[in-house]
Amino acid sequence: MKETATLTIKLLLITAIVAALLGGVNMVTSPIIAKNTEAAFNENMKELLPEADKFEKDGTKLPEPESGITVDGIYAGMLNDGTIVGYVASAVCGEGYGGDIVVMVGIDSECKVTKAKVTEMSETPGLGAKSQSDWIDQYTGLGQDIQVDKNGSAASAEYKVEAISGATITSKAVTKAVNASLDAARVVIEDNNIPPAEEVQNNENLDQNQVEEGQPSAESETIDSEAEVSQEDSETNREEPADSDEDVEGGAAE
Repeated sequence: MKETATLTIKLLLITAIVAALLGGVNMVTSPIIAKNTEAAFNENMKELLPEADKFEKDGTKLPEPESGITVDGIYAGMLNDGTIVGYVASAVCGEGYGGDIVVMVGIDSECKVTKAKVTEMSETPGLGAKSQSDWIDQYTGLGQDIQVDKNGSAASAEYKVEAISGATITSKAVTKAVNASLDAARVVIEDNNIPPAEEVQNNENLDQNQVEEGQPSAESETIDSEAEVSQEDSETNREEPADSDEDVEGGAAE
């Protein structure tokens, strides 16, 4: 009986010591792991939207994605002056052949893919794992409602990608994640009223042409207009006498 009690106490002490050691190791390593994970995430965003100088998570309420998909978030890619040049979305599809597939998608102001990347997956080597190869470059330049084409099954689709040979399930899972990312980005773009890149460029070219031809740009016209209004107000104040005390107080005394 004594031997059993002694053995039990020893096992409890060993367990407590091991638990304490594991807790200490976790306290030391957790911040390092979190920092490395954040650094890798930021590197991926920069790769997907290279023209951006910095990224901030957007707070727009996103639509509920279809079953099997989770959109982790939308990050606005900005220049140093705060101008938004596009977005990066992170989505998870739980319908991969080997489980969850995590996809990050760079998206421009016209809601088209700048680049996509599978960052996590457990697909079969040589088959579904090809989703991390240059196969995924097919998504670049595509818009919403992308379909997977296998033996001409999506011939009439506006946007389509060829399925990975022998890995149609993986191909469809990646495509669902990309489509969900585009749907979420569309909502954010409409909420922020970001003009298409072509419209911004055309406005800049128009202002530049006006300056070169000696015509005032839209900005200078606004400034001139404000100056004219200010001058008119000044002249009005000089020409019209100030209200009398009677007017101010409501009329002459009875």
